[in-house]
Amino acid sequence: MRFDPAVVGDIGEVTSPPYDVMDRPMIDDLLNEHPRNIVRLILPRMVSDPVRAEDPYARAGKLLRRWREHGVLRTDDQAALYVYEYGDAHQRVCGLVGALELRKRDVGVVLPHEGVIPQIVADRLAMMASARANLEPILLVYDGAGSTTQALEAARAQPPIIDVQARDGTFHTVWSITDRRQHQLIRAALAPHQALIADGHHRYATYLQLRKRHRSIGERHGPWDRGLALLIDQSQYPLQLGAIHRSVADVALDDLTAPPGFALGAAEPVTGLPSPPTTAGEFVVTDGERQRRLHLTAERDHAVSDAALLHERLLPSWGCTDDQVGYLHTVDQTLRNAHQDSGVAVLLHPPTVAEVMDVARAGKMMPRKSTSFGPKPRMGLLMRSFEDEA
Repeated sequence: MRFDPAVVGDIGEVTSPPYDVMDRPMIDDLLNEHPRNIVRLILPRMVSDPVRAEDPYARAGKLLRRWREHGVLRTDDQAALYVYEYGDAHQRVCGLVGALELRKRDVGVVLPHEGVIPQIVADRLAMMASARANLEPILLVYDGAGSTTQALEAARAQPPIIDVQARDGTFHTVWSITDRRQHQLIRAALAPHQALIADGHHRYATYLQLRKRHRSIGERHGPWDRGLALLIDQSQYPLQLGAIHRSVADVALDDLTAPPGFALGAAEPVTGLPSPPTTAGEFVVTDGERQRRLHLTAERDHAVSDAALLHERLLPSWGCTDDQVGYLHTVDQTLRNAHQDSGVAVLLHPPTVAEVMDVARAGKMMPRKSTSFGPKPRMGLLMRSFEDEA
């Protein structure tokens, strides 16, 4: 299911970043720039509607169906896998988009590495159930040693079905693969591999919850047995791994203490935007005007991430609970959140991809929102309606 450029105009204008990296100003800009931006469907609770007080997800579901009726959204005539290439002047990523069969976790096909927040899963479940659609693909990485390269290159030799520039300066190009024999070859190439969830733990958990909901009422098989996914071969198109920082409400910089095994530096003035730490086991805590560096002095267990150290050792020593913590992708967003909540920003150093894979393969979990893989795909290019597969 895709936006029809004959109806909406420039497809780049109706796309958005993933729902969890947008702040209020960014959402407002997208809503103001185009009346049919995908944000109206994936974040309806952020769209004010003073006339109707109905549930925002029910409203978004009706809007989606109306867009389909009016040809704003159209479904391709043939079942397909899609090659999606995106990037900017500095980096290019290319992968496959399709419907991923959901399997039990102990099978070890898809490996999560972070815990999830139940409220966010409930929010995404409300969205998907009302839309009866997957509006955003999850992002998976795997080490395929180039096993799908030939299929990607063959598709990219054909004219694309989408070729747009987004307002953030990124390009996005999509090709369709409808040949069944190519589908079989791609399936065989992917079959031996495990995939790590790079982005979309909450959406993947929602896929599983949605399937469970349907099975609980006797619907054993249906489109909810699959979920929309983008698969990137990390050996060919390595994604970058960044940290997700924390804001901690109602904490003063001068009240911080260091638990055993840590050392806390004195407060020093900040000029400009504070910089995240450059080594593992180090944290920068700042209120925007001053900052203090805190680092691990005990022997480091490399199976324990910095996010785990923060949540298991530092936050308890400060008397902080989970409801005081915000999760932000950029330093300026984290500082803004901390200022609004009369607290501090805690800037983290990211783990490596190898560390994340080791944790996932061991069946362990990092704290929720521990990693940020990038660059991230654009939402609104490719969607999947359950009604087309029922």
